[in-house]
Amino acid sequence: MKKKTATQNYIKKLPDIQRRAAEKLLAEAKPFKPVPSVLKQWLIWLGLAVLVAGLSLWIIKPQDDILQKLLQLPSGSFMLLLFVGSALAAWNGIASSMPGEEPGPAAKSWMIGILVALIAIPLFFFTSDNLAGVLEHNAESGWFCFRTVVLVAIPSWVMLAWMVSRNASFHPGWTGAWLGISAFLLGTGTIQTHCTHWETTHILVNHLLPMGLFIVIPIWIGSHWLARWKK
Repeated sequence: MKKKTATQNYIKKLPDIQRRAAEKLLAEAKPFKPVPSVLKQWLIWLGLAVLVAGLSLWIIKPQDDILQKLLQLPSGSFMLLLFVGSALAAWNGIASSMPGEEPGPAAKSWMIGILVALIAIPLFFFTSDNLAGVLEHNAESGWFCFRTVVLVAIPSWVMLAWMVSRNASFHPGWTGAWLGISAFLLGTGTIQTHCTHWETTHILVNHLLPMGLFIVIPIWIGSHWLARWKK
């Protein structure tokens, strides 16, 4: 009852066209089984994320001294923030797709802080390297790290987007963006567990740049796919 009241209050605040569309949908809707809560959907995502990351690492293998890296401050903090950031972005994406459950200012501020830290840590605490050397290595390896981040992110985003596509997001572009950030950070965390290069330029170009370049794709797809309920 409390959730229903919160949803009705949210609908009243919408612009006229969206409010009438939402009220029409609610009036015409037949009885249905309620969608799982944000927490339940997030736990499902967590299981899928562990499966995707675990399968990927089984294929590409983790680096030999990964435990040592996790116990060191700069590298361990970087790894922790990658997976925590992925989890928080997934929560924000699921919440943003459910009317009345949208992430508040605190959740958004934490996410911005994590993204800033993920850029600052390599810039200030990792070993400097040369861009020309990184590009030469990428040409020899077929952009392995860059490509792996994207390959892990794609199925992660698709599974999460399919799950939340039933949630009637009022802001599907933002939902797609949150889910995209989550998927790319999961891909970055996965390759970072494997990759033995902890140099600044390598990490920025191969591990973090994919999200910056391709985040527009989940936003665009999400704004169409996750808005199907409006039609």
